[in-house]
Amino acid sequence: MVRKLKHVERKLLRKVDFIDWPTNNVKELAIMKRFGIERHDYTIYNKMCHKIWKLSETVAALPVNDGFRNESSQQLMEKLYSIGLIKTKRLKKCNSVNVKAFCRRRLPVYMIQSGMFSGPLSMAGTAFCRRRLPVYMIQSGMFSGPLSMAVKYVKHGHIRVGPNVVTDPAFLVTRTHEDFISWTDNLRTKIDTYNDNRDDYKD
Repeated sequence: MVRKLKHVERKLLRKVDFIDWPTNNVKELAIMKRFGIERHDYTIYNKMCHKIWKLSETVAALPVNDGFRNESSQQLMEKLYSIGLIKTKRLKKCNSVNVKAFCRRRLPVYMIQSGMFSGPLSMAGTAFCRRRLPVYMIQSGMFSGPLSMAVKYVKHGHIRVGPNVVTDPAFLVTRTHEDFISWTDNLRTKIDTYNDNRDDYKD
């Protein structure tokens, strides 16, 4: 049994917030600043990384000739590869998935890295953040500007993935979506009008 708290201890614990507390984790703050994500997104990606690691360790602990192991490891590797969190379909690579990998798949980051919007941001990092839409927009070179501008373009509805306009900068870009990211028609018309390249015949 736990002893009853003293009066002073109870008074001190009243001021402690057990849900949200400031952290001094320099690595976490650096990733949040670099990829323009909030702490909420970081904690979600971190939890997903831990679940992926735990799942891959559980699958790896099964006997090698087990049919369930082969099937489940194949599904896990295929899923992570299709999202873009791992580069090769190997079970060992599943343990190397981290928050940066997810951040790099964000749409604004992919826009900059793909050349659609090329900014001064260098994105040579790791797996959850990489798959978010803003990060992916930077990586793919779709965007030439700072990450904050890429995030604004996504939030204002100037980017479309396939036929759908995306307004969430946390949108993760899978490998199948990479070829379908483009500007919306309204924004393209405004840019062409500003540069005096607008074709009146198309209207």
